[in-house]
Amino acid sequence: MTGDIADLAAELKALAQAPAPPMALDLSRARETGRRRLLRRRTRTIGAVGLAVLTAVLAAMPLVRPAPEPAAAVTLSTGPSPLIAHASFGWLPEQIAGVGYQAGPHGDQMLARGRGDYGARIILSLYPGDREPEPGRFADGAEGVAVSARVHGRPAYWLTHDASDPLNGGDTYLRWQTAGGRWAELHAYYLNVADPQEVLLRVAAGVTVGDRAVPLPLRVGGLPAGVRVQEVHLWRPPLRGIGAWELQVFLSANGLPVTVGVSPAGGSPKPRKSTCTSAAGLDVCVQVDGPVPASLRAIGGPRGLLDRITVLGTDERDWTTDVIG
Repeated sequence: MTGDIADLAAELKALAQAPAPPMALDLSRARETGRRRLLRRRTRTIGAVGLAVLTAVLAAMPLVRPAPEPAAAVTLSTGPSPLIAHASFGWLPEQIAGVGYQAGPHGDQMLARGRGDYGARIILSLYPGDREPEPGRFADGAEGVAVSARVHGRPAYWLTHDASDPLNGGDTYLRWQTAGGRWAELHAYYLNVADPQEVLLRVAAGVTVGDRAVPLPLRVGGLPAGVRVQEVHLWRPPLRGIGAWELQVFLSANGLPVTVGVSPAGGSPKPRKSTCTSAAGLDVCVQVDGPVPASLRAIGGPRGLLDRITVLGTDERDWTTDVIG
């Protein structure tokens, strides 16, 4: 089945080069549609939607999803720091290139990811409270089987279809009780390591639970009335290009989509219909696909919004959690 994902991902590379705003895609519905098509081994293209959004769906999309659903380890905030992480990775294997965050009404996710179509994926999620989650059923209707494990001496289990295969055929789930009592989950695939069980137990042992604002490489000197942050994607590594990361801040301006994109200079292709500038080693673009919203026209259009943005360079130690002024 992983070959079906790779084939579909390859076909998506032929789609439009510019990312579509996430508001055009219902992530939950897209995931379920993708599962059904993959399970029928269909690899045809699933609609004219932007490369970045569809690749994000594929990166996040398990072939089956056990119930009950955990909560995301990152959420969107309406305050000055739009990304709030509720847990953090510690140690990660060398196959992981970076940890990214996606938050908004179409899906929240903390994803440690390697490079390429077959790069390792490790998704971190949390469960509410300190009650051990039941295995539940997989989306294919099969009853989940818990295979006992321990993480730092605390209760844990592998969730699988077959007790003789704790790693669930490479689509692996590990649930464990963290030091504070809350339960967490790792969902991993494409790991390509000698001992996946040992690696994931070590990753779990290094996870810490606690709220923190995620630093970002820009500061916006105030959004005009009628403009709000709708969704944020910080991808490490980037979905497009060759840089270390890329950031997309999706705004709603009088109900119309506006996208602010930031990436290392020359690292990612600039989207169509965008107004761009470069500073401090970074490219920053404002993209408006349709008519310029009235709230944006009032400050000089996309160029006026660019003038309110200060980029903070490639050194992540200089990034800020005070993003929206």
